[in-house]
Amino acid sequence: MEEKTCLLIDNENQISSIETIEREGKKIGTTIKCYQFNVGSTNNPEFLTDNKIDLKKVIAEFHKQYGGITFDLIAFDWSLDDDEINGVELIKCFQDNKLRRSTPKLLYSGELKVEMEGLLNLYKDEKIEFKKAWNQIKTLVEIDIVDFKDRDEYEMAIVKYLHKNNPSLETVLVKELRNNSDLKFLGNFEKFENLTFAEIASIIENDPDRSIHFKKGLIEESIAFLVDLKNHSDE
Repeated sequence: MEEKTCLLIDNENQISSIETIEREGKKIGTTIKCYQFNVGSTNNPEFLTDNKIDLKKVIAEFHKQYGGITFDLIAFDWSLDDDEINGVELIKCFQDNKLRRSTPKLLYSGELKVEMEGLLNLYKDEKIEFKKAWNQIKTLVEIDIVDFKDRDEYEMAIVKYLHKNNPSLETVLVKELRNNSDLKFLGNFEKFENLTFAEIASIIENDPDRSIHFKKGLIEESIAFLVDLKNHSDE
């Protein structure tokens, strides 16, 4: 069975949760490989500026650490121990930077309802502007979240999601490209010829316009190849 991959984004070390997810996955016949990205932790200053989360650094570090890995699911902790940046803001940052735009995402929190109530109370008490509160609520409505879970439920939610859901065709394509990352593309596609498969995988994940152009060209070439095979077989 093909290995499923998951990334946990949390300010705290998630090694215990990773062991639980991988162990529980094996029990039901799903091999899961988990990684973690400790955004907000003081033990990882590469994400911080003046002890605050720096989104530009987060994006740069993500490309550096995980640019070559395709994930079947990314799970975000709501609270990242930062006054300005939380999991919702981080998901929005990923979207704005066209980063893993089609990768399924899960949001979890120790007290999800409490977090929402706290956000609304901050606005009610005039401690934050309406725009800031609304932007987070609007983001929650707009982002493609597969689930919201309390912290004590999210490990099994990840296992169940990865067990039940097959990867999208795009994910399958990207994984196959990365499995042959050093090969170069020799197809007759403008602006893609001689790119490595790894470079094309990154384009598919992070550049919507070029991704559509590539996939459209690939389908057209595949159909032309199949038609050519049929014509030869009929001769």
